[in-house]
Amino acid sequence: MLLDVKSVEKQFNGVYALKGLDFSLGEGEVHGLVGENGAGKSTFIKILGGVYKRDGGNILWNGKDLPEVIRPEESRKLGINIIFQDNVLIPAFTGMENICLGRPYPVKGGLIQWNKMEREAAAKAAELGIHLDLKRPVSMMTPAQKKCVEIVRAMMSDCKLLILDEPTASLSDKETNLLFSIVRNLKAKGTSVLYVTHRLEEIMELTDRVTVLRNGTLVSTVDTAGTSRKELVRLMSGNEAASGVEDAETGKDAESKLQGGAADRISGKGGVKQPVNSEAEKTDTQGAELLGTGADGKIGKTALEVHGIRSGDGIVRGVDLNVKTGLITGMFGLCGSGRTEFLECIYGTRKLAGGEVTIDGKTMTRPTPSESIRQGMAFICEDRRGKAMIPAFTVEENMMLSSIDRYTKSGWFQKRSADKKAMEMIGALKIKCVGAGQPAKELSGGNQQKAIIAREIDKDPDLLVAVQPTRGLDVGAIEYIHSQLVAQRDKGKAVLLVSLELDEVMDVSDRILVMYEGELVGQLDPKTVSVEELGLYMAGAKRDPVPEEV
Repeated sequence: MLLDVKSVEKQFNGVYALKGLDFSLGEGEVHGLVGENGAGKSTFIKILGGVYKRDGGNILWNGKDLPEVIRPEESRKLGINIIFQDNVLIPAFTGMENICLGRPYPVKGGLIQWNKMEREAAAKAAELGIHLDLKRPVSMMTPAQKKCVEIVRAMMSDCKLLILDEPTASLSDKETNLLFSIVRNLKAKGTSVLYVTHRLEEIMELTDRVTVLRNGTLVSTVDTAGTSRKELVRLMSGNEAASGVEDAETGKDAESKLQGGAADRISGKGGVKQPVNSEAEKTDTQGAELLGTGADGKIGKTALEVHGIRSGDGIVRGVDLNVKTGLITGMFGLCGSGRTEFLECIYGTRKLAGGEVTIDGKTMTRPTPSESIRQGMAFICEDRRGKAMIPAFTVEENMMLSSIDRYTKSGWFQKRSADKKAMEMIGALKIKCVGAGQPAKELSGGNQQKAIIAREIDKDPDLLVAVQPTRGLDVGAIEYIHSQLVAQRDKGKAVLLVSLELDEVMDVSDRILVMYEGELVGQLDPKTVSVEELGLYMAGAKRDPVPEEV
């Protein structure tokens, strides 16, 4: 075995993150690692990478005991490289410069041989089947290209084990397929891969074996070919009911129910609709989408109005949009379509070159985040660590970041009330943490995401903008977040949902807006549009005039 782990333990403030963990991985093996948020996956890979010190147990690497304390650079020298969910790159540097970071530069005559470095990086990329313009700044690359840069950087050294943490969280289907081919290429060359993800379909397609963790302990390690997604869901959750073959009424398997339960309540696929006013339910679907029929059956008010929005960098090119309350509006498009940039424009984190944004009746030509928040917008950001939270702050402090005034009376912060509210939110989303006072940086990525979502929903906003809100979450948490989006809609709020998960957008949305090259090219009914037709809009092969009142 390349890696053999025996009874490894790790505690944070007296609480076990890992307890008695056994794990093994062979040479040239693609091994899946799954579990609910807080199961211990992140802690385990950080121990392997030298980020955390283990509190007990033994780790054998190529048959040799590893010391209790190893530094990240020592781990890399052993041949262990981790590519985390969030990119660790310098945006202003080129791909080649990022690849060469941390490596000794070849020097001749006192000068760095940049051409030699570029040739070596390009040769390694070609060997892996990766085709990139390495002279391009990382800031101008797609998420998939950034992931490829990190993989090439890892493989420039003698990498024996590549750990991929939620590698497809920000990738399209096409980009995911590219990553799969790279992983298969690595396996063929004898490199072992530890593949950490919540996407069980990827586990089933790509891995040789899969290990399931629950509450910091090993549940089981099984051959992927001899198991099923339903069985993995059962092992992850500990719910024996999840092993049922099919639901008698809907015919849906257990995993589908967990992943799409909220979606079914919206679309009626499972015959279990959310309580909605009967008159609203009788309203014609297309009419509801165009007019904005809310949960109370009345035409919703305009929560967001956008006219002629253009970004200073030219990515967003003249977008008009009118979002009504009582609807979940999904926005979809391929990477590079301008979705994220458009949202940054309306929130105020990207400079406008023209146009205006109206939130709750207030028109802004230069919106700022503070103004947007004051007008009733809540924004669930895609970049949770870089923009949505302060890792050094506690869980509670991050939850209260934009709501301090609600817990301040006569100039005094009401900590008891804030503590109570924080614990309520932690309990509702099942955020796994030692307590509200635990630093947010110690939480898993999924639990950090839950904390951010709890904070934004707690604002009770008139307009909720959610950008990939379920990224990195387990199936149970996804179900809960979907139900919260539905609840906001049914309270007469406006929800703007942006996701790379096509199924999520189609199932949860009341209508879908498609972006292509910085423009809106279509408004579609998720109940009637086919995946093939949606693909034509996404690729720019088909476009319709989008009504002004959208």
